[in-house]
Amino acid sequence: MKGEKGMMEALASVDEFGEQLRLNSCVNHHFVSYMMRNSIMQAFMDMAKAERKEERRRKRAESKAK
Repeated sequence: MKGEKGMMEALASVDEFGEQLRLNSCVNHHFVSYMMRNSIMQAFMDMAKAERKEERRRKRAESKAK
């Protein structure tokens, strides 16, 4: 995946944020971390899907141009 480093940094910041919530006695820190992690994973999957779609579109355009 092209943005793997960015994804790992984003997930690390989610972990840090979840830890801060836990330290401040937030009873739903596990749920917040779970939802944030899922939304980040979905965003990166959507970006990868868009990249694959654009690559297919570019290849089709090249083959039609020949």
